[in-house]
Amino acid sequence: MTTEKRRAKRISVELPVRVYLFDNKRKTRIGDALAGCIKDFSPLGAALTVDTILLNGKHLFYYCQDNPDIVLELAFEISSGPEEIITVPAVPVWFDRDLDSDKKKFDVGLKFLAPGRSPEIKILCKEACNDETMLVSLWKKFLHFSIL
Repeated sequence: MTTEKRRAKRISVELPVRVYLFDNKRKTRIGDALAGCIKDFSPLGAALTVDTILLNGKHLFYYCQDNPDIVLELAFEISSGPEEIITVPAVPVWFDRDLDSDKKKFDVGLKFLAPGRSPEIKILCKEACNDETMLVSLWKKFLHFSIL
């Protein structure tokens, strides 16, 4: 029997994202961005799909694990605003090959470092939920788990 260990309900989405390595100590990005797609989302984290697990020659998962000052910075272009870009810091918590894909892709589980009720996460929730009932349902489930 499998036990669900997630603290919040996730919803299936397709949100394009640019992923950067970010040095928290120096407050700077390291190298170029990697294009990816968020395929499931919650206010606490997401599953990222990328074509390669290497970014600027560094492994997305292990490089962040080996150096606590390095995190991932996710940059989302928000369609509802006038070319607004939302950035959210995250850490990878797992990675695996995407066996459902015909192409060689990788899935990376992310934990957001921004609080679930931050303005950035609220905007992402609205972007991810294309209808109001889904958004209300997501927030009710999230708020239920955060109170416990």
